[in-house]
Amino acid sequence: MADLKTSVKNLEDDSVELEVEVPGEEVKARVDQTISKMAREVNIPGFRKGKVPRPVIYSNFGKEAIMAQVLQDALPEWYEVAVTEAEIKPIDQPEMDFEAIEDEDEPFSFKATVKLPPRPQMGKYTGLEAEKEVVEVAAAEVDEQIERLQLSMSKLEVIDRETAEKGDFALVDFTGYMDGEPLEGGAGRDHMLELGSGSFIPGFEDGIEGMKKGQSKKLKLTFPDDYQPEHLAGREVEFKVELKELKQRVLPDLDDEFAAEASEFDTIEELREDIERKIREAREETAENTFRQKLVELAMDTAEVDIPPVMVETKAREMRDELERTLGSQGATLDMYLQQTGMDEEAMMERLKQQAQVYVKQELVLDTIADIEEIEVTEEDIEQEIRDTAEKMGYDPEALLEGAKDAGHEAIVRRDLMRRRAVDVLVESAVPVLKKSGESPEGEGEEGQKIIEPGEE
Repeated sequence: MADLKTSVKNLEDDSVELEVEVPGEEVKARVDQTISKMAREVNIPGFRKGKVPRPVIYSNFGKEAIMAQVLQDALPEWYEVAVTEAEIKPIDQPEMDFEAIEDEDEPFSFKATVKLPPRPQMGKYTGLEAEKEVVEVAAAEVDEQIERLQLSMSKLEVIDRETAEKGDFALVDFTGYMDGEPLEGGAGRDHMLELGSGSFIPGFEDGIEGMKKGQSKKLKLTFPDDYQPEHLAGREVEFKVELKELKQRVLPDLDDEFAAEASEFDTIEELREDIERKIREAREETAENTFRQKLVELAMDTAEVDIPPVMVETKAREMRDELERTLGSQGATLDMYLQQTGMDEEAMMERLKQQAQVYVKQELVLDTIADIEEIEVTEEDIEQEIRDTAEKMGYDPEALLEGAKDAGHEAIVRRDLMRRRAVDVLVESAVPVLKKSGESPEGEGEEGQKIIEPGEE
């Protein structure tokens, strides 16, 4: 497409007027496209489809109808190009002002009055104070992770004991009967059951405790009132159980040999250090993200802006569509979600609009900070962000980059990077109020930091 000549005139109430001139060669190209399309689609006696001469198209449809079709096909695209070139972000459909195309070889001009996002009146957004968690990892937490790993590598070994005790693993055959008839789905052979795990209905595992290997026993039990499926809830059942074998869990020793087998580390100390590091890093990331969001909320609190209803409605529809896509990826539907939450579509949209009001203000505030701070995002920044995302998701970076370009997603990446860097501005000047989870000495922390004692607000 040939370059359009676009100028922007500022109006009142967050509106601008775009004046756009389309070069004559672009007009001619679009007229030719429209005529070719009509020639392929119309049936005119004496001519094959696609072979109808240009003069015949003109004589059958008339110049006015042809030029109207040209504008219907091309004007939306010309408008989108002009918006991109002018670097503006419309929030609603434009008011278009144009005349008919008179000459296909001459430039064509049109105007578009466009409503833009309002610019918040910003308050203080630098030097903000916000709580930030001081991350701590207790030795007991590392022990818990080690114990889970130890449990996953445990083995079951036969017990040289005849009588079943709580904590044993019992190999059993069982058959359930209800009203003297076998219970559908209520039988098992060579089933390994940990006594005391609570994996069977109440009384089943307790009834096996004290049995001897090779012994058979009948257990008269009752399904819980809230049991699923419902037709079994509260019903009496009798199980015939045979105890065939007893085993116990044997845990590996927590030594260097265990560490080498369970991980890429040679010693148990190295394994512990790695577990502690991963816990700490995960919590630090959470603490940092929470801190960043608090700063954004503080900046929003001091900003004033009247948000047009159309922006809230548009954002709410986007959120609805995203929810529907997420549910679909999980094998669910929006109707299933509404039934589960007890809402109808109208109630859900009202809730989404309330959330959208907050999200839109946050976006407006961050966009304004980015503008005030003259934050820039280069093409190299966008490409690197896409490559980084691809690597995190296990995709081919170059393929994802090419796909993003084809789909026009670069503008979305640019916007997200711009807003993230706006938050960076808040963070760089902020005063973290460090709040420890355990006891800590009173007083100042590092320079530019404060410490809150537990229970102190």
